[in-house]
Amino acid sequence: MQQASLVAIGNIMSLVRAKRIQAGERLPSERDLAERFDMSRGVVREALATLEVMRFIERRPNSGIYLRDTEVEGSFEALVLQAHLGLPLKTSEIVQALELRRIMEVQAIRLACERATSKDLRTIRSILEEADRRIEEGRTIEAEDQSFHLAIVAATKNEVFLRVVNAFYEVSRHRRNVYFRSLEQSAVSSRDHYKIYEGLEKRDANAAAQAMEQHLLSAAAHWKELLAASPRQLKQFGQRVSGTD
Repeated sequence: MQQASLVAIGNIMSLVRAKRIQAGERLPSERDLAERFDMSRGVVREALATLEVMRFIERRPNSGIYLRDTEVEGSFEALVLQAHLGLPLKTSEIVQALELRRIMEVQAIRLACERATSKDLRTIRSILEEADRRIEEGRTIEAEDQSFHLAIVAATKNEVFLRVVNAFYEVSRHRRNVYFRSLEQSAVSSRDHYKIYEGLEKRDANAAAQAMEQHLLSAAAHWKELLAASPRQLKQFGQRVSGTD
Protein backbone atom coordinates (compact mmCIF):
# COMPACT_ATOMS: atom_id res chain seq x y z
CA MET A 1 0.00 0.00 0.00
CA GLN A 2 1.36 3.41 -0.96
CA GLN A 3 2.04 6.05 1.68
CA ALA A 4 -0.53 8.41 0.16
CA SER A 5 -3.23 5.76 0.58
CA LEU A 6 -2.22 5.22 4.21
CA VAL A 7 -2.52 8.95 4.83
CA ALA A 8 -5.94 8.95 3.18
CA ILE A 9 -7.06 6.03 5.34
CA GLY A 10 -5.91 7.87 8.45
CA ASN A 11 -7.75 10.99 7.31
CA ILE A 12 -10.98 9.07 6.75
CA MET A 13 -10.76 7.31 10.12
CA SER A 14 -10.02 10.62 11.84
CA LEU A 15 -12.98 12.25 10.07
CA VAL A 16 -15.31 9.51 11.27
CA ARG A 17 -14.17 10.07 14.83
CA ALA A 18 -14.16 13.88 14.68
CA LYS A 19 -17.64 14.06 13.13
CA ARG A 20 -18.88 11.26 15.40
CA ILE A 21 -20.32 9.43 12.43
CA GLN A 22 -22.37 6.48 13.65
CA ALA A 23 -22.79 3.00 12.21
CA GLY A 24 -25.14 3.10 9.25
CA GLU A 25 -24.61 6.80 8.58
CA ARG A 26 -23.33 8.04 5.26
CA LEU A 27 -19.85 9.48 4.76
CA PRO A 28 -19.00 12.25 2.29
CA SER A 29 -18.66 11.13 -1.32
CA GLU A 30 -15.36 10.11 -2.88
CA ARG A 31 -15.18 13.48 -4.63
CA ASP A 32 -15.94 15.40 -1.43
CA LEU A 33 -13.31 13.43 0.49
CA ALA A 34 -10.70 14.12 -2.19
CA GLU A 35 -11.44 17.84 -2.03
CA ARG A 36 -11.50 17.89 1.76
CA PHE A 37 -8.11 16.15 2.04
CA ASP A 38 -6.60 17.83 -1.05
CA MET A 39 -5.85 14.43 -2.57
CA SER A 40 -6.48 12.82 -5.92
CA ARG A 41 -9.65 10.79 -6.29
CA GLY A 42 -7.52 7.78 -7.23
CA VAL A 43 -5.75 7.85 -3.86
CA VAL A 44 -9.04 8.26 -1.99
CA ARG A 45 -10.59 5.46 -4.06
CA GLU A 46 -7.75 3.10 -3.10
CA ALA A 47 -8.13 4.05 0.57
CA LEU A 48 -11.87 3.41 0.45
CA ALA A 49 -11.30 0.03 -1.23
CA THR A 50 -8.94 -0.97 1.60
CA LEU A 51 -11.39 0.19 4.27
CA GLU A 52 -14.16 -1.77 2.56
CA VAL A 53 -12.08 -4.96 2.57
CA MET A 54 -11.45 -4.37 6.29
CA ARG A 55 -15.22 -3.98 6.80
CA PHE A 56 -14.82 -0.44 8.15
CA ILE A 57 -17.12 1.00 5.47
CA GLU A 58 -19.65 -0.26 2.96
CA ARG A 59 -20.09 1.20 -0.52
CA ARG A 60 -23.66 0.85 -1.78
CA PRO A 61 -24.31 1.24 -5.52
CA ASN A 62 -26.16 4.46 -6.39
CA SER A 63 -26.37 5.34 -2.71
CA GLY A 64 -23.00 6.21 -1.20
CA ILE A 65 -20.41 5.26 1.41
CA TYR A 66 -21.65 4.10 4.80
CA LEU A 67 -19.92 3.36 8.09
CA ARG A 68 -20.24 -0.24 9.23
CA ASP A 69 -20.86 -1.26 12.81
CA THR A 70 -17.14 -1.76 13.40
CA GLU A 71 -17.61 -3.23 16.89
CA VAL A 72 -19.53 -6.13 15.35
CA GLU A 73 -18.44 -6.28 11.71
CA GLY A 74 -15.04 -4.58 11.60
CA SER A 75 -11.92 -6.66 11.01
CA PHE A 76 -9.03 -6.90 13.43
CA GLU A 77 -6.80 -5.63 10.62
CA ALA A 78 -8.68 -2.30 10.74
CA LEU A 79 -7.81 -2.02 14.43
CA VAL A 80 -4.16 -2.82 13.70
CA LEU A 81 -4.07 -0.25 10.89
CA GLN A 82 -5.63 2.37 13.13
CA ALA A 83 -2.93 1.77 15.74
CA HIS A 84 -0.20 1.75 13.08
CA LEU A 85 -1.34 5.17 11.91
CA GLY A 86 -1.10 6.48 15.46
CA LEU A 87 -4.85 6.99 15.82
CA PRO A 88 -6.08 6.49 19.40
CA LEU A 89 -7.99 3.34 20.27
CA LYS A 90 -10.92 3.25 22.64
CA THR A 91 -10.08 2.24 26.21
CA SER A 92 -12.52 -0.66 25.86
CA GLU A 93 -10.68 -1.88 22.75
CA ILE A 94 -7.34 -1.83 24.57
CA VAL A 95 -8.73 -3.69 27.60
CA GLN A 96 -10.40 -6.31 25.41
CA ALA A 97 -7.23 -6.78 23.37
CA LEU A 98 -5.29 -7.36 26.60
CA GLU A 99 -7.83 -9.98 27.66
CA LEU A 100 -7.58 -11.82 24.35
CA ARG A 101 -3.80 -11.58 24.38
CA ARG A 102 -3.74 -13.30 27.79
CA ILE A 103 -5.94 -16.13 26.54
CA MET A 104 -3.71 -16.69 23.51
CA GLU A 105 -0.33 -16.43 25.22
CA VAL A 106 -1.27 -18.76 28.07
CA GLN A 107 -2.13 -21.36 25.45
CA ALA A 108 1.05 -20.49 23.54
CA ILE A 109 3.31 -21.32 26.48
CA ARG A 110 1.54 -24.66 26.91
CA LEU A 111 2.18 -25.53 23.27
CA ALA A 112 5.75 -24.26 23.53
CA CYS A 113 6.38 -26.64 26.43
CA GLU A 114 5.51 -29.49 24.07
CA ARG A 115 7.17 -28.23 20.90
CA ALA A 116 10.08 -25.93 21.73
CA THR A 117 13.46 -27.12 20.45
CA SER A 118 16.82 -26.67 22.14
CA LYS A 119 17.47 -23.84 19.70
CA ASP A 120 14.23 -22.13 20.78
CA LEU A 121 15.29 -22.36 24.42
CA ARG A 122 18.70 -20.87 23.62
CA THR A 123 17.05 -18.02 21.73
CA ILE A 124 14.72 -17.22 24.61
CA ARG A 125 17.56 -17.48 27.12
CA SER A 126 19.66 -15.04 25.11
CA ILE A 127 16.77 -12.56 25.10
CA LEU A 128 16.56 -12.80 28.88
CA GLU A 129 20.30 -12.22 29.20
CA GLU A 130 20.14 -9.18 26.91
CA ALA A 131 17.33 -7.82 29.07
CA ASP A 132 19.55 -8.29 32.14
CA ARG A 133 22.32 -6.27 30.49
CA ARG A 134 19.97 -3.44 29.61
CA ILE A 135 18.55 -3.27 33.12
CA GLU A 136 22.08 -3.19 34.58
CA GLU A 137 22.84 -0.27 32.24
CA GLY A 138 19.73 1.59 33.42
CA ARG A 139 17.81 1.06 30.18
CA THR A 140 14.32 -0.29 29.60
CA ILE A 141 13.49 -3.64 27.99
CA GLU A 142 10.66 -2.60 25.69
CA ALA A 143 12.13 -4.42 22.66
CA GLU A 144 13.32 -7.44 24.64
CA ASP A 145 9.89 -7.88 26.21
CA GLN A 146 8.29 -8.12 22.79
CA SER A 147 11.04 -10.44 21.52
CA PHE A 148 10.55 -12.73 24.54
CA HIS A 149 6.82 -13.12 24.04
CA LEU A 150 7.06 -13.56 20.28
CA ALA A 151 9.85 -16.13 20.66
CA ILE A 152 7.54 -18.20 22.86
CA VAL A 153 4.78 -18.05 20.25
CA ALA A 154 7.31 -18.92 17.54
CA ALA A 155 8.22 -22.00 19.60
CA THR A 156 4.68 -23.32 19.13
CA LYS A 157 5.61 -23.88 15.45
CA ASN A 158 2.24 -22.46 14.46
CA GLU A 159 2.91 -19.73 11.91
CA VAL A 160 -0.66 -18.43 11.85
CA PHE A 161 -0.60 -18.12 15.64
CA LEU A 162 2.58 -16.06 15.37
CA ARG A 163 1.07 -13.76 12.75
CA VAL A 164 -1.98 -13.11 14.94
CA VAL A 165 0.09 -12.34 18.04
CA ASN A 166 2.40 -10.13 15.97
CA ALA A 167 -0.70 -8.10 15.10
CA PHE A 168 -1.50 -7.66 18.79
CA TYR A 169 1.95 -6.21 19.41
CA GLU A 170 1.46 -3.84 16.49
CA VAL A 171 -1.72 -2.58 18.19
CA SER A 172 0.28 -1.68 21.31
CA ARG A 173 3.38 -0.37 19.51
CA HIS A 174 2.73 3.32 20.16
CA ARG A 175 1.92 2.75 23.84
CA ARG A 176 4.66 0.37 24.89
CA ASN A 177 7.19 3.14 25.50
CA VAL A 178 4.78 4.53 28.12
CA TYR A 179 4.32 1.10 29.70
CA PHE A 180 8.09 0.67 30.04
CA ARG A 181 8.80 4.26 30.96
CA SER A 182 9.60 3.13 34.50
CA LEU A 183 12.81 1.13 35.00
CA GLU A 184 11.06 -0.63 37.86
CA GLN A 185 8.52 -2.02 35.40
CA SER A 186 11.35 -3.45 33.29
CA ALA A 187 12.76 -5.22 36.35
CA VAL A 188 9.34 -6.62 37.31
CA SER A 189 8.75 -7.91 33.78
CA SER A 190 12.19 -9.50 33.66
CA ARG A 191 11.58 -11.40 36.90
CA ASP A 192 8.27 -12.66 35.54
CA HIS A 193 9.95 -13.74 32.31
CA TYR A 194 12.45 -15.87 34.20
CA LYS A 195 9.61 -17.65 36.03
CA ILE A 196 7.93 -18.38 32.71
CA TYR A 197 11.20 -19.60 31.20
CA GLU A 198 11.86 -21.87 34.18
CA GLY A 199 8.58 -23.70 33.55
CA LEU A 200 9.30 -23.86 29.82
CA GLU A 201 12.80 -25.25 30.32
CA LYS A 202 11.41 -27.98 32.60
CA ARG A 203 8.58 -28.70 30.13
CA ASP A 204 6.18 -28.07 33.02
CA ALA A 205 3.20 -26.71 31.11
CA ASN A 206 1.09 -26.03 34.20
CA ALA A 207 3.82 -24.06 35.97
CA ALA A 208 4.71 -22.12 32.83
CA ALA A 209 1.07 -21.33 32.08
CA GLN A 210 0.45 -20.20 35.64
CA ALA A 211 3.49 -17.91 35.51
CA MET A 212 2.39 -16.52 32.14
CA GLU A 213 -1.16 -15.88 33.32
CA GLN A 214 0.00 -14.09 36.46
CA HIS A 215 2.45 -12.02 34.41
CA LEU A 216 -0.21 -10.93 31.93
CA LEU A 217 -2.79 -10.23 34.64
CA SER A 218 -0.25 -7.95 36.31
CA ALA A 219 0.52 -6.34 32.95
CA ALA A 220 -3.18 -5.72 32.31
CA ALA A 221 -3.55 -4.14 35.74
CA HIS A 222 -0.62 -1.83 35.01
CA TRP A 223 -2.10 -0.93 31.63
CA LYS A 224 -5.42 -0.03 33.25
CA GLU A 225 -3.59 2.14 35.75
CA LEU A 226 -1.85 3.95 32.90
CA LEU A 227 -5.07 4.35 30.93
CA ALA A 228 -6.75 5.95 33.93
CA ALA A 229 -3.83 8.27 34.68
CA SER A 230 -3.73 11.97 33.95
CA PRO A 231 -0.89 13.42 31.82
CA ARG A 232 0.78 14.64 35.02
CA GLN A 233 0.59 11.18 36.57
CA LEU A 234 1.95 9.62 33.37
CA LYS A 235 4.95 11.91 33.64
CA GLN A 236 5.50 10.71 37.21
CA PHE A 237 5.58 7.09 36.00
CA GLY A 238 8.76 7.94 34.11
CA GLN A 239 10.64 9.92 36.73
CA ARG A 240 13.06 7.06 37.39
CA VAL A 241 13.95 6.59 33.73
CA SER A 242 17.55 7.27 32.83
CA GLY A 243 18.67 6.61 29.29
CA THR A 244 15.70 4.98 27.59
CA ASP A 245 15.95 4.51 23.81
